[in-house]
Amino acid sequence: MVHQYVTRTTETLMKRKILIVEDDNNLAELIKIYLTSEEWDTAVAGTGYDALTMVEESKFDLILLDLLLPDINGLDVCQKIRAHVTVPIIMVTALEDSMHRIHGLNIGADDYIVKPFEPYELVARIKSQFRRTYEYSKQEIERNEDEREISDLRLSKKTHKAYYKTNNIDLTPKEFEILWLLMEEPDRVYNMNDIHYEIWGDQVLESEVNPVMVHVRRIRSKFEKYGADSIIATVWGVGYKINV
Repeated sequence: MVHQYVTRTTETLMKRKILIVEDDNNLAELIKIYLTSEEWDTAVAGTGYDALTMVEESKFDLILLDLLLPDINGLDVCQKIRAHVTVPIIMVTALEDSMHRIHGLNIGADDYIVKPFEPYELVARIKSQFRRTYEYSKQEIERNEDEREISDLRLSKKTHKAYYKTNNIDLTPKEFEILWLLMEEPDRVYNMNDIHYEIWGDQVLESEVNPVMVHVRRIRSKFEKYGADSIIATVWGVGYKINV
């Protein structure tokens, strides 16, 4: 099985965006200063619920997540984020108990740093995550930029063809674009607004009240003929994800 995740091929092509989840305003501002000095874009969430909303509405390249938040446990926030996106998460904790760190790593965090910490160590850990997540797979991504393949599903952007097992599936351009988008990050759940914006931009189609739902239904119908039930899964209350 080949999972190809959306990546940026070089650090210089696009600024990385980091979400800082920290209820201590002074510490959040200090972290922000060091991160912006590296020319990274930042956003700050002071609560767990704010963080979950921001992750749903925007795309981040990395999340710094404090475990002791005023509303919900940072571990719960980590678990909820990880259920929908594969963005790197670094836990920030003042807890000395190693069990919290182990639990955090087990539910999906990629690294942790203990308060108080040296800002330069934090920057180094972030750079390490960026290298591991985005740069080491650069050559593989570049080789496969015209194709995406997950299990029995393969798309060719060069020929605009979709294949399921040995079958050639005829898709309209918009149907192809939707599948191509969902296969960028196979573990991510895309909400309907994200899909609409990526495929249609600000365009409103008068003939279809909800073009995303209509096209997803058509895609499913075409693949069902070849034994692929629910090639696109609905995650109720969240959105859609590829399902192969």
